[in-house]
Amino acid sequence: RNYMIFGSYEEGLYQAVMNNPPTSVVPNSYAKLAYEPAGIHADEGANMFKHGDYNYLFYSNGVCCGFDTKKPAAGEEYKIKVCRSKAGVMDFRDADGKLCTEGGGTIVLESHDNVYGPGGQGVYDDPTYGPILYYHYVDTTIGYADGQKQFGWNKLDFSSGWPVTTAADTTSTAQTT
Repeated sequence: RNYMIFGSYEEGLYQAVMNNPPTSVVPNSYAKLAYEPAGIHADEGANMFKHGDYNYLFYSNGVCCGFDTKKPAAGEEYKIKVCRSKAGVMDFRDADGKLCTEGGGTIVLESHDNVYGPGGQGVYDDPTYGPILYYHYVDTTIGYADGQKQFGWNKLDFSSGWPVTTAADTTSTAQTT
C-alpha cells in the first residue's frame, strides 16, 4: 500500500491512503499522525523511514525562519523530533509512550554549539554509512539569515530502538534557503 504524508505548521501532520496506481487519494482515508497542541502548533516537514519492525515519523517542530529579525525564545526554534509505530498508519508514539497527536515527540536533534534550529530533514539508508539524517541549520558563526542556512548530516544509531544522532558532520557542503 502507498501512503502520502502531508500537512504543515499549524494544523498537524496527516497521512492518506493512495489508490493503485498512486495518482490519487482514497476518499475519507485521512488520519492525523502528529499535532502540537501548545503554542503555535508548529509541526511540519514529515518524513517516514522504515527501520526494523517500526515506521519512524521524523518531522520539524518549532519556529523555522527569520532568526535574523526575530529570534524565538530558547527551545522554541526548529528542532527534529521522531515518533514511531509498528503499523505505520496511526498510533505514532514517542519514547515515553505519548501519542504524537497529543504533543508527543522525542527530540532527535536540537540546537547545540554553533548548530541552531536544525530542521527540514530527511532520512535515507546510505549503502556505506547506514541510516543518515540530513537537514538544514543555521551556523551561528556565519549568520542567522534564512539565506545563510547550511546543510548538515548525521549518522543515526537505532541500537536502542530509537534513532540517536552520531558522528555529526556539519561541514558546510551546500546552502539551502
